[in-house]
Amino acid sequence: MVFDWNTLTTVEWIYIICTIAILPLIIFSLIVSVRVQMAFNKYEKVKVRGQMTAAQLAERLLRENNCDVRVERGRGKLTDHYDPERKVVELSQDVYGSNSVAAYGIAAHEVGHAVQDATGYAPLKIRQVVIKSTGLINKLLLPLIIIGTIAQFFVYYDSPIFIYFILALVIMYGLSFLISVITLPTEFNASNRAREMLRQSNLMEVSEQHQASKVLSAAALTYVAGLAVSLVFFLRYLMIFIMLTNNRRN
Repeated sequence: MVFDWNTLTTVEWIYIICTIAILPLIIFSLIVSVRVQMAFNKYEKVKVRGQMTAAQLAERLLRENNCDVRVERGRGKLTDHYDPERKVVELSQDVYGSNSVAAYGIAAHEVGHAVQDATGYAPLKIRQVVIKSTGLINKLLLPLIIIGTIAQFFVYYDSPIFIYFILALVIMYGLSFLISVITLPTEFNASNRAREMLRQSNLMEVSEQHQASKVLSAAALTYVAGLAVSLVFFLRYLMIFIMLTNNRRN
């Protein structure tokens, strides 16, 4: 029996394309993560001309932008972030006391988020609201994926239980995609602010600013990869849900 591709519906085509795209996108995400780590490791060894640490740089940039925000040392590696609730820029151990090009770029990026918060940057505000309202759902995503995968071997594909699992995955990946859509412009904007602040601070040479920009650009790709992965998974499970509900009607 010859399979006729012309008989496939739009829903089935989208499902097939998304299924095929999963592995390449996961590989792309891994490559991006490696590139970020390599960029950080490379420019972590390049020291700027001054002796100011990344934490001191962050404090200076915060003062210059009239941000009432503290700078604290965090734990782990590349765990740097800005906490809008506590009004704290938390720099990781490898960044806080360093005066490397990479550390300056990361510190300036997190200050960029603090400036966004101080100026009422809308995407950041929306992102915080969405993350707060979906925090529990995001924690349940991985367990639900595991349960849903195991359930495939014990229940019929058109059973209500399996359909509910798929619907839950559609909702969760939809929210994950929504967060990624909001996060992407927020992160790019913070990086652009960081580049401008480093340029105006006169604390880095032009060549050092370009090197710091490379670290920021590599990190930005992780959000692009995350957006693509969440979109593909969302569409794939949505198509599965549509096909299952159509089968039950027929």
